[in-house]
Parts: sequence; C-alpha cells; structure tokens
Amino acid sequence: MPTRSAGNETEHAAGYVAAWRAHAQRLRGPKWASPLEACAHLGAVQSQEVNSYKLTPAMRSEPGDGDGAFAPAGAVDALVADGEVIRTHVLRPTWHTVPVGDIRMMLSATADRVLMPLASMSRGHGFDEAFFDRCDAILAEATAGGRHLTREEARAELVEAGVSEPTNQQFTYILMHAELKAAICSGVPKGRQQTYANFDERVPASGMDKDEAVRELARRFFTSRGPATLKDFTRWSSLKVADAKAALADLDLKSVEMEGRTCYYEVDPPESDEGGPVVDFVQGFDEMLCSYTDTKDWVMHHSVPTAMFPDRPRFNSAILLDGQLIGHWKATVKAHRVEIETYRLRGFTAAEVAAMRRGADRLRAWYERDEMELGLDHA
Repeated sequence: MPTRSAGNETEHAAGYVAAWRAHAQRLRGPKWASPLEACAHLGAVQSQEVNSYKLTPAMRSEPGDGDGAFAPAGAVDALVADGEVIRTHVLRPTWHTVPVGDIRMMLSATADRVLMPLASMSRGHGFDEAFFDRCDAILAEATAGGRHLTREEARAELVEAGVSEPTNQQFTYILMHAELKAAICSGVPKGRQQTYANFDERVPASGMDKDEAVRELARRFFTSRGPATLKDFTRWSSLKVADAKAALADLDLKSVEMEGRTCYYEVDPPESDEGGPVVDFVQGFDEMLCSYTDTKDWVMHHSVPTAMFPDRPRFNSAILLDGQLIGHWKATVKAHRVEIETYRLRGFTAAEVAAMRRGADRLRAWYERDEMELGLDHA
C-alpha cells in the first residue's frame, strides 16, 4: 500500500480500500461474461428488493448482445426462471440470490445459525420445532412432481392439510424455515409472483460437509470482497468466530494491516487509476455496501463527516463516488424516459457531475429507455 502522511491517512485508506474492493467485486475493471458468473463470484447477492437486486450481478457483467454498459435485467430474470440461481433465505434472515450449485454448501455452513434468530422471532407465535417440521413436510409434498406454488397457493396447501391459517408474518416464518431446512426453494415465477418448488427436485445433490462448506464460503467472501476483516465475514455469514477462524487458518489468503485492522484478500489491488472520478448508481443493498459491517467507515465517502450520513436516507438506492457512498437515488420509469431523483451529501465538482451524468446514462440504458431526466439535489 502507498505510504500515507498522518494528515490524510484515514482519507487515503478509505479511498484506497474502496477502489480495491470495487476491483475485487468486478464493479470496476474486467466484467464477467454473464450474470451467472457474477453471482458465482459473489457467492450470494442480497435480494430483498425483488426488482432492484438484479442490478448487482448485472453491473458486474458484460452486456452481451445489448446496447448498455452491463447485462440487462432480463438476463437475470432468465437465470431465476431456468433455476440456475435460487432466491431464498440463507446467511442471514433476509433474501439472497445464490447459484443453484452453491445453495447446499451455503445451507450446510449457515442454516443452523440463521434458524436460531428465526426460532426467537417465531416463539411468540407458539411455533415449536415439531410444528415447523410438520409444515416443512406438507410444503415438500405439495411441491413434489414439479408443482411450483405461489405464496397464496402454498398457504392454501397448509390450511387444507389442517394447519390453522397463518397470518402473513407467521407464514413468512413458516416459509423461511422450510427454505432453511431444504424442503422448498424458489421456483419459476408466475408473472410478478415468486413461486416455491420442491428443493430436492430443483437443486443438485452435494456431498460437502459443514467444515468444507465453511471454508468454501470464507474463500468466496474474501476472494470477491477483500480486503475485509474477520468480523466483516462473520457478520455477513452469521458464522461463529471460532468456525470462521478455523476456515481462515486452512486457506492460503493474503493479509494486510490497515489502520490497526487485519484485512484478508485474494485479489491484488488494481493499478493506480488516474482516469478521473467514477459514479455508480447501485441498488440499496449492493454488496459494496452490505458486505462490510465492521469496516463500514471505509464504505462512507471520506469527504463527508460520518455524522452527515442519515439513518433513514431520502431514497434507498445508493450513489457511489469512486466506490464510496455519497448519496442516494430513486428512478421512476415512464413510457419513453426514466426520471432519476438524486440526493447527495455534498455538492459535486464539475468533473464529478459529469461522472454522475455518465453513471445515470448507464442506468437509463439498463432501464431500456431513450430519454432521461436527472435531478441534482444535494445537502
């Protein structure tokens, strides 16, 4: 790492790490040939926003036959419909999209850890493990033979089998448990609705044991997201610190000390880029943001005081300036144009505004609209 003077140490470290991570994640530099390769590289893509999450693998992939700067949303939709990726609950009590060949590995490594908070959340509803096991069996049988059920169709199957009709929240817990126990997984969407399919019919078999699974999960994390700390990894994966340390000990990862923190990585830092500022419009749960709980201070743009970052931003999706969070955006898609509202935490230089317009134009192409209207609000 370049030598830093005491006066700009924090600023330089944050910017340097952000550029390195953007390179490791393939947000910068060479892109993957397809969104499937991008998903496999990242391992898991946080996906609670059912349409917006597609930006994460798309931005890291070549456009293919399209005219945009990265892969179209339809290329991600096709992966879901064909079962090449599974949108499910894994790693933490939230949605992730995972390559179908990796889902058993991830469940083996983390399902027991995610089931713990689920048990706590559902205890007040009177749900015990016997109840969940019964629901798992009903849902597995109901989806057997290639039946892909919408949420309401799955709920109806439970009621027909004698389960008292659950509330929406209760049903969410039931579905999450069945996913974590490998009874069901995402199926072919019906219109805008996700469906649930029989897990064993949709997911290939795997013989990886838990220790192997934890090692592979650690390798995937630090290869795609390094440099990152052990705590970044444990909070991302929900793993015990002891298990994560054991996995690290078995991997031949590189490490570097930065600001008193040990960071692990596989991908070397990129060459210095003098090409000027780069602005990216990413979804609110992009992996550049949500992968780094321990080193969140390096995610925030070094030019903005930490106190200025709101707990509840005006818009959910994020604006990155050279890989660091600087503001938020919202898109409204019209018949022939896309309207992009923005709010930045400081004003931009002329070069930064030009970079922002280029980033917004890449987003316009992704939405497949000919025209764009860009708002430029800032604090």
